Amino acid sequence: MSHLRRDLFPVDPFSDDPTFQSVSLPRLPLHRRLLAKLRLWRERARTRNALAQVDERSLRDAGIAPVQAAFEANQPFWRRLGRLR
Repeated sequence: MSHLRRDLFPVDPFSDDPTFQSVSLPRLPLHRRLLAKLRLWRERARTRNALAQVDERSLRDAGIAPVQAAFEANQPFWRRLGRLR
């Protein structure tokens, strides 16, 4: 592990040893977590709305089937975005 900086990589990511050093981060207060969740949901709704506005030719140029895009655009905002390719 001489090529990796110890302060950035405390465990060699390329070794076969699956042990990891866990880092405990302080948990955010409830109101901050709720705000983050609301922002995430709003971004998903915007993304799906934008996806619904893209024409079929542009979708095909991007390698996305129009049926897949329509399915994803109709999902509720609280569901995680799926893979389009």
